[in-house]
Amino acid sequence: MESTVPAQGPGDEQASVRIPVGRATAWELDAETAANIESDLAILSDTFGLCARAQIGTRGMESIVLTGPPRAIAKARPEVGRILNFYRQGKRPDQPAEGMATSDSVSAETHAAAGSTALQLPAHVKDLRQFQYHDHTADIIVHAWGSAMPEAFAQVCVGMFNYMTPLDKVQFVRSVDVEATGHDMLDLLYHLLDEFLYVFSTELHISRCIEILSFDADKLTIRARGYGEKMDLAKHEQGTEIKAITMHMMKILDPETVLTEDGKSARQLSETDTASEFPYEVYVLLDI
Repeated sequence: MESTVPAQGPGDEQASVRIPVGRATAWELDAETAANIESDLAILSDTFGLCARAQIGTRGMESIVLTGPPRAIAKARPEVGRILNFYRQGKRPDQPAEGMATSDSVSAETHAAAGSTALQLPAHVKDLRQFQYHDHTADIIVHAWGSAMPEAFAQVCVGMFNYMTPLDKVQFVRSVDVEATGHDMLDLLYHLLDEFLYVFSTELHISRCIEILSFDADKLTIRARGYGEKMDLAKHEQGTEIKAITMHMMKILDPETVLTEDGKSARQLSETDTASEFPYEVYVLLDI
C-alpha cells in the first residue's frame, strides 16, 4: 500500500510492531478483500499518524505492520485488532477471533477443549520469581534481575503479570508467542512488555512463566513465549490493572553500565546488592 511514515519532529522516535493475523498462519486474499484491507489500513494510517501496511509472504497476508511514534502505535493497536477480527470472522471462520499473538507449538483451544491443565513446561524453562516491587506515587516500579539480559527481560514481564494476579494460582494450560523490535535497548524492553500486555487485553492470557526464544542485542529484536492460561475471575484473584507501560524511569543494568533515557553511564557496584550473582537488572515503571 502507499501509506507513508509521517515526518518526524525533533525528538520523535520511530518504532515498528508486527501484529500477526493468527497463530502460525497466513491469509490467502482475493483481489476485493485485499483492496478493502488496503483501504482500511490507509484510513488507520491517516487517523493515527503512522504507517500501517499488510505484510505479504509466500503463503499470503501474514501480519499488519505499524511503523511510527510509539504513542501512535499504542493508540492504533485496538483498532488493528478490530480490523483483524472483522476479516477473520468474514474470511477465516476457522480461526479464533482473538488470536493476536502467534503460538507455533501449543494450541490453546485444543487444551481447553480437552479440559487439560497440564501443559508440559519445557525442561530448560524455569518457573522463576526474580523480581520485586517499589512504590512510586500512584504507579508501581517492577525491578527484575537475571544471570543474563534475556532472563532479566523475562522476569520483568513475569513481575508485571504477578502484579495483575498472583501467579501461584495460574496453571500451564496454553502458550502465546510475541515478538518485538526497538530503536534501542530501552525501546526493545518497552515493546516486549507492551506485546504481552496487548495479548492480555485481547486474549486475557496470563503468563506465569516466560521463555525468551531469541534475543539479538545488535539488531534489537526479541521473541518470547509466555506459558500460562486465560484469566478467570472465578479462579484467579484480580489484582491491579496495568494501564500502560512507560519509558519514564526505565533503567537497564549490565555488569559495567547503566542505561536510562538520559544515556549510558558506568555502573557503580553500590547501586545493587544482587550484582555478583545477577549482574543484569531492569527497572520499569507501570502505569496503574
